[in-house]
Amino acid sequence: MRSRRYDPDLTPPWKRRTAAVPEVPADPDLVVEETDTGFCGAVIRCEKTAQGPTVTLEDRFGKRRVFPMEPRGFLLEGRVVTLVRPATVAPPAPAAPR
Repeated sequence: MRSRRYDPDLTPPWKRRTAAVPEVPADPDLVVEETDTGFCGAVIRCEKTAQGPTVTLEDRFGKRRVFPMEPRGFLLEGRVVTLVRPATVAPPAPAAPR
């Protein structure tokens, strides 16, 4: 006889794996919302600091705030995402001499 008191999965909820969250490049003018504070704004810049990468957001009133780029830290169109630094474009290589 099977016990009804216990769920077949005995893993605590905090140990269960969560669904993968998409990584989105923090391109300038991308509008996102920070999950902890609810601050919504456009990406102005990304910086690399001693505490880790940060992103600066500017809201519609011109107020700027800096946030750490933490996993699952932002909402994009209502969905949780992880912002990553945008890929830098390498300068074109000089032409080979003839």
